[in-house]
Amino acid sequence: MGRTGALEPASVAASAPNRRDHLGRNVLDGKFFKDGAIYLFRRSDYKKPIWFCRVKVPSVRGYIWRSTRTTDEHAAFKFADDLYNHTLVRALGGENLNSKKVGVALSAYAKRLEPDSKRLSTHNRILLIKRIEPLIGSKTFEQLDTSLISQLFDDLRTQSRGGKLSPNTVKRISSDLKHFLTWAVEEGYLGQLPRFPRLAGTADRRPHFDAKDWAKLTRYLREFVKVTNRSTRRDRTMLTNYVLILANTGIRVGEARTLKWRDIAEVGGSREGETNIVLNVTGKTGPREVVSRTSDVKIHFKRIHDMRIEELTTKDNPNPDLDTDGFVFCHKDGSPVGSFKGSFQALLRAAGVEKDTHGHSRTLYSLRHTYATFRLQQGVHQFILARNMGTSVAMLEQYYGHTSNIASADELTKQGKRSSTGKSSSLSWLK
Repeated sequence: MGRTGALEPASVAASAPNRRDHLGRNVLDGKFFKDGAIYLFRRSDYKKPIWFCRVKVPSVRGYIWRSTRTTDEHAAFKFADDLYNHTLVRALGGENLNSKKVGVALSAYAKRLEPDSKRLSTHNRILLIKRIEPLIGSKTFEQLDTSLISQLFDDLRTQSRGGKLSPNTVKRISSDLKHFLTWAVEEGYLGQLPRFPRLAGTADRRPHFDAKDWAKLTRYLREFVKVTNRSTRRDRTMLTNYVLILANTGIRVGEARTLKWRDIAEVGGSREGETNIVLNVTGKTGPREVVSRTSDVKIHFKRIHDMRIEELTTKDNPNPDLDTDGFVFCHKDGSPVGSFKGSFQALLRAAGVEKDTHGHSRTLYSLRHTYATFRLQQGVHQFILARNMGTSVAMLEQYYGHTSNIASADELTKQGKRSSTGKSSSLSWLK
């Protein structure tokens, strides 16, 4: 066969019902070219007579199978011939064509993550796999270089709303992608980590509430719950206390979603009769104890507790006990609230505090950022705050550096230090 496109088969099997493809499916007919290096065939399970090809290139282990996506024999041969020549050039150039497909490793990686999928960080990594698999799944690890990674980020930007990715999102994707590639190296899919492209953009200050807007929001919340409709009042009561709890503890949205009543405890303070409220949460950095900004946060938990007791009270059960293994932020049937995102955005619009002074839209995570900002402004030491929030001092300095001129302090709460001999107990109103 010359490179002119004329068909010159070395041998032809006009009808080969006994032949099978690489998956064991029957082949209607097939034709060999280049002394068997190229094999064109049509499958019996296809209504349209589309041609498939099998290519064997010297020095490359195994066969390359492809659909030519055409019913025209001449076009099918051209596809197969181009595939043969392109593959031969890559092989002669020293490229490892037996490198495994990235998609195979992505599937294995996702399967490994599944048992831990309830963790927010793991959940986000699984979502990333689903996003990038259509983009790079067909590539081999031999092709996975800096250029391809850069193209991947460009494709992800194109898919995103407005064609942009925030610097924070880029860094999170980069971190999760490196986690996958590190695993791929350990599992033998990849020889070494490729160099990542330089990330564009700098980290912005994270939208939070300043003192003025926070006061405006909390004043609005007092009237927000005063409605007559029972269903609306329940939803607003849950949202109001959710907002106040997150702003006074700094826990993540994902950590709040899985918070149970058994995870809340009182810990004795350094002074007589003083207590601190401690939450045991599991987040992206693993389990940790979170000390609330003030023991008054107990009030917000009690409001949810009392509402749940009222919901569970019936004629047959006039004095119900709240299941300590139940979710704090839940629907009436006890199932966890998946997200407060929509209701929170409606609340911000109604209160007139949807954007910060820089024009950035506030989100649920602004409650965590507000906690961090206020704590730093009130003199809490960065190391202690970082440990309480399950983050690093570097992250605090990066995103909340504008508060670093505030004097530091040794204690996490201004109300008192945690006693070294203080005992932990369940909240009294849960007994």
